Amino acid sequence: MSRFLKYKWAWIVWAALFAVIEISAILDDDKDEGDFTLSHYIRRAIGTFKTSPKMTTGNWVARAAIIALLSWLPGHFKVLLGLF
Repeated sequence: MSRFLKYKWAWIVWAALFAVIEISAILDDDKDEGDFTLSHYIRRAIGTFKTSPKMTTGNWVARAAIIALLSWLPGHFKVLLGLF
């Protein structure tokens, strides 16, 4: 099995598992406090969630990290899609 084919299947499995976890978190009616989806955790980290209205240095660092990640992702996906 080629190296790229192995990673292709790894990404497909990762995406499927992520979808299962997120969908189950969204549809779960028996959530405890703290059982949230990825978007809830991100909103908490960047300071836009109701439980953390005050902006801290950590919130600004998280925002800078997310901006850096989002600026890197398009190029990463372009290379990744070229493998398929």
